Amino acid sequence: MLTRMVDTIGIDLTDPKIEWELEIDLRRMDKLRHEYMPEGANAYRVTVTPSTQTYSRGLHRFLFELQYGLINSDQFEPFGNPVRYQSETLPMI
Repeated sequence: MLTRMVDTIGIDLTDPKIEWELEIDLRRMDKLRHEYMPEGANAYRVTVTPSTQTYSRGLHRFLFELQYGLINSDQFEPFGNPVRYQSETLPMI
């Protein structure tokens, strides 16, 4: 089981609708197969930003940058290159 760390610093989580839509996308992310995960990784860090193409006031869509790596004693060591997804490309639940 991979440990997921989420960085939402670029997202306004004071808005309940945005928070709800992000939570749905994170549940969809649970269905990822992680086929791009480097060998030896036991965690991934997700940096969430609003999608520049599909984000609007009524439609909150996000970009997700996944960086796989190894977590040891609360230190994260990244492996390989980040993998990017958008809300629209996550698996359906």
